Amino acid sequence: MLDIGWAEMGVVAVIALLVIGPKELPRTMRQVAHWFGKARGLAREFQSGLDDIVREADLDDARKALNATRDFSPNKMLSDTIDPTGSVKEEIKDLEKTAKSDAVDDVETAGQDDAPQAAIVKQPAQVAPAHSVTPPPAVPAGTAPADGAGSGSSGSAGGAETDPSKQSA
Repeated sequence: MLDIGWAEMGVVAVIALLVIGPKELPRTMRQVAHWFGKARGLAREFQSGLDDIVREADLDDARKALNATRDFSPNKMLSDTIDPTGSVKEEIKDLEKTAKSDAVDDVETAGQDDAPQAAIVKQPAQVAPAHSVTPPPAVPAGTAPADGAGSGSSGSAGGAETDPSKQSA
């Protein structure tokens, strides 16, 4: 700390013995030790005060960081990033109002037209369920259909080709 060796301490002790004298030297040494003890106590108290201040500052920073994460809202952060002034949000609201008013106008004018209105059907038409319909019979490969649609030519002009090597995928 002060970088004082044994030689320097010896010189200081001899000078103190000569200046103060042998009779007053023990009492003076006690007073000096008492002052050094008080100085150390004050330094310790000052250091602990500074440590407390630093700890509280760190706690305040940690508390602020914790509150920031607690109040984190990704939707708000995203909207602030995309539209910091709020102008896009206002335009969207205006467009929605315009669309709603146009839709109300269209509904009001639709009833005034002389055009025929669509009828509401309460029951659907009679349609057979899908499981009750039988599919047409399968035609084996290489044979002509029974209805005569592919008869007449070699198969290249009107009907489907029967040769698997000539068929395209």
